[in-house]
Amino acid sequence: MDPVAVYLDDIPVRFTDEGEIFVKDAIAAVSEAFKSAVDERDAELLWEELVRRNPELLAYCREVEGDTDGPVPVADSDGWDKINEKLFERLLEEYA
Repeated sequence: MDPVAVYLDDIPVRFTDEGEIFVKDAIAAVSEAFKSAVDERDAELLWEELVRRNPELLAYCREVEGDTDGPVPVADSDGWDKINEKLFERLLEEYA
């Protein structure tokens, strides 16, 4: 079944049927609060950096087939909490 998209400040954030969030979509939405514009590549780079700094974050994700971009990471609410914590720390480093 197709993912459900919720728009946060005009940024689509997709969810699986099971309620898991598409990690890169969520990163783009959260990052938008710190930057005036965030594109898909920015979110991809931030995710890659987060995983490089915190490889344990991968344990909170599983991959699903994306629309056209191949496998993409999704996380349940507990997993997203862990990812979001590290993301917020990273964004504060850059923009505080």
